[in-house]
Amino acid sequence: MSGRYQFPDPWILISVLGLVGIGLLANYSTSFAEGELEFTHFYRQLLWATIGGGLMIMTVAIPLRVFQSFAYVIYIIGVLSLIGVMFFGHVEMGARRWIDLGAFRLQPSEFAKVTTLLGVARFLTDFPRDIGKAWVTIVAVATCVVPMGLILVEPDLGTSLVFPMVMFCLLAWAGIPFWHLVLLLTPVLAVLTFWHQTLHIATLAAIVAAIFFSRRRLVPLALAVIVFLSVGSATPHLWGKLHPYQQKRLLTFINPEADPLGSAYQLIQSKIAIGSGGITGKGFLHGTQTQLKFLPEGHTDFIFSAWGEEFGFAGTLVVAVLFFILFVRAMRLAQRCHNPFYSSVAAGGACLITAQVLTNLLMTVGFLPVTGVPLPFVSYGGSSLLNMLTLSGLMLSVSVRWREY
Repeated sequence: MSGRYQFPDPWILISVLGLVGIGLLANYSTSFAEGELEFTHFYRQLLWATIGGGLMIMTVAIPLRVFQSFAYVIYIIGVLSLIGVMFFGHVEMGARRWIDLGAFRLQPSEFAKVTTLLGVARFLTDFPRDIGKAWVTIVAVATCVVPMGLILVEPDLGTSLVFPMVMFCLLAWAGIPFWHLVLLLTPVLAVLTFWHQTLHIATLAAIVAAIFFSRRRLVPLALAVIVFLSVGSATPHLWGKLHPYQQKRLLTFINPEADPLGSAYQLIQSKIAIGSGGITGKGFLHGTQTQLKFLPEGHTDFIFSAWGEEFGFAGTLVVAVLFFILFVRAMRLAQRCHNPFYSSVAAGGACLITAQVLTNLLMTVGFLPVTGVPLPFVSYGGSSLLNMLTLSGLMLSVSVRWREY
């Protein structure tokens, strides 16, 4: 390693360590709410943070070319681990998501985010001259859909939805044609607008116009119309395929007041916690919603609400700024890279973290349905923290080796 390249990006490192530190403080607070002698979540999170820190250092130390060379193998291991969950997974609350290792459980779907990122990044950079061809987009999408489908079967809708967001970012970053991106968005837009006829028709018109002005060929236009109408028509059937608790979450998102003591209870308590924090918060360990346990899942999906109650707007702003710095530095790094694989890893990593952050934060304030997506680095969970610190190690490694071809 040349002396010029040996220092990881300090801003990425500071952001990651700052967020992990905030996560430990928040987990201490939510553990304290369980009783002064029961710091279960905090101590476990501290252990995961220590192990994750070691993983991050190891990842930085390993040359990125090793990850590039073995990206497909790593991807296959990720898929096999998800298949293993189907047969040997631990069942809890009706979901089969974890591998029970005795003293602890691992959630392979969390690690599959990074293994899929590496696999798709390697594929897109292996065929730079064919990046505009449809088969490259189709294979890249299929590479992402396989782990996504396995996670959907567990079921884990929230985690599975992270995959298409990352895939879209990777494809856009790789430079696939604009009409490919529009076509990929078509089924999503068809589902989201199905419930409003005028909006549905206007969306279809916008899609047709976008593809026409970018491609001016009949086949892409016809394909977009067929996909849009087919998915739109199938939306009621898709709704029937959702689990009852998933339907409740969506209905609660539309009308939180319909079931304030049931499915909407989490969201309402979350809003109360964040709103009652004010500008500077109620103080560490003094959040009434958190300490009196009115806020369910305050250590996992709704840890941002617990943090906001005790540290107020100022505390939430610190969290937002750290994530913003992490995103900006990683994207700037991706722009500078000479190696396309390194660039895709940095950009994909930034998008993966940002997709989860936006999903979690918007969920806690009621702008998105409750999906069960953890806040990176902050929410309690060993698999999530280990995965995020490994991903951080990859981005830091890119910052060390961005001059390599």
